[in-house]
Amino acid sequence: MARRPPPTTPWRYFLWLATRRKGLMAAALVTSAIALGGLPILPYFLTGAVDNGLAERDWGALAAWTGGLVGAGFVSAAAIVWSHRLTVYWRMDAAYRTLQLATRKVNGLGDELRRKVTTGQVVSVGATDVRRIAEAVDGLSPLVGCAVGLIAVGLLLFNTSVTLGLTIFIGVFAVGLITGPLLTRLQARQQAYRDRIGDITDRSSDIVSGLRVLRGIGGERRFSASYRVDSQELRKAGYKVAGPQAWLNALGEGTPAILLGVVVWIAGRQVASGQITPGQMVAAFGYTSAMLLPVHWLIGTSYRIIEGRVACGKVCKLLNVPSRPAPEHPQAGPEAGADLHDPESGLTVGGGELIAVASAESGQVADLFDRLGGYTDAEARFGGVPVSDMDRDELRRRVLVAEHDAYLFAGTVAAVIGAREGADRVAKAVDAASAGDVVEALPDGLDTELDNQVRTLSGGQRQRLRLARALAADTEILLLHEPTSAVDSHTEARIAGRLAAARTGKATAVATTSPLWLGRADKVAFVQNGKVVAVGTHHELDEQRPDYRALVTREAE
Repeated sequence: MARRPPPTTPWRYFLWLATRRKGLMAAALVTSAIALGGLPILPYFLTGAVDNGLAERDWGALAAWTGGLVGAGFVSAAAIVWSHRLTVYWRMDAAYRTLQLATRKVNGLGDELRRKVTTGQVVSVGATDVRRIAEAVDGLSPLVGCAVGLIAVGLLLFNTSVTLGLTIFIGVFAVGLITGPLLTRLQARQQAYRDRIGDITDRSSDIVSGLRVLRGIGGERRFSASYRVDSQELRKAGYKVAGPQAWLNALGEGTPAILLGVVVWIAGRQVASGQITPGQMVAAFGYTSAMLLPVHWLIGTSYRIIEGRVACGKVCKLLNVPSRPAPEHPQAGPEAGADLHDPESGLTVGGGELIAVASAESGQVADLFDRLGGYTDAEARFGGVPVSDMDRDELRRRVLVAEHDAYLFAGTVAAVIGAREGADRVAKAVDAASAGDVVEALPDGLDTELDNQVRTLSGGQRQRLRLARALAADTEILLLHEPTSAVDSHTEARIAGRLAAARTGKATAVATTSPLWLGRADKVAFVQNGKVVAVGTHHELDEQRPDYRALVTREAE
């Protein structure tokens, strides 16, 4: 299990990820240093083969130096294979830890997720950031190996000629001076680009989730036009990222070639003047040629690490979202049958009754239910126990707040409605929610596989599946927020009757202004400005409260 790191900066989070498996990290770096750092050493054997074998016509020496070259090649090849294998393990470990932390955080936020984190943030972490971070960790091995290789080239050239060694070190230093500002600019533009991706993901998810409504009010074209504008801005941000990246690629391809030309020119003059041997010139050419791959990889890994740093920033932003703290000393809940009371509104749910909560402000009732369910800090009490002090798991088992647009996950119909409740309870819940016709119309009934949010079904059909899921949980207290707002009146009347029978002896509160529910309820709580202003049967309130009657009549029309 991944231990939660302290919420720190992106670089510190990246370092934390890279060092979780220290043995694996050390093995990957050492094998990379041998694999890539050893490549420039191979031309050393050419020097011996040319000077001691060919020049002296000593075939034994030539065979020995050639055998050494072949042996070093095999060692280098084996090191490359093991380095790659270990790096893959290292990369996947970092990706899994990030995914595990993000998933745990999202699960921990629970109902607070939608209030504190945008859809784009969550989607980008799972779809992009995890992969970018893994690639950045993957780049650490060749980064170290290439650095060792460059140092090895410099030292070998110094051993051959001080002038050649200085040429390499001055060239690498100059490349570093040019690359530094480019990397800084690339990081800033990459950050802006990722922010744009998050914005456009939010916009697209909003359009998809509200497409049916947008079409109904004629707003689809307007939102599509807005999305196109955002897409153009994203494309411009991508072009800005491409500029520094192109310069980095040019440096990666061009710098080694320029240095190679300079080294060959200097080495040729030194051979002509007798300062070095022909074999040393061949070796100098080989050393410098061996830099082509390390320099190219250094530039590429630098870009990947910059992308990884930006991705780490996105992950840190998600991990640092404050969660509502759990009670330090959770209390056990009251005995079964206790009332659930919200002092702020004055609403009490309990006694095994079906209570309808009528209000012109649907959002206020939703907030009221959230307080009763312990989703927001409040003074609500379950019996004599403050809801905020109860054990969260026990509270969720006993009190369920069911929203009319709650998320429907992928899976079979039976699993979506009640993964652990059993077939009998699922069947009863489907019947109580009047969803039998929905299930029967599906190809395999309860065994039909559904996609996320089941967009192939109508809004009313999805709503009945959500209601069936809530009923299958069979909690002690059930708080339903407008459970039949998308169904026709005949289906609504049937659901109200069946639900009342199915929930006999258990407390149920339904937020609604439909007379079909109000007339069926044991009592009605009339809420204005977030406060219960009257309680009674539907007929009593209809006779005594003109404002209540006006609300219900308007809803009925």
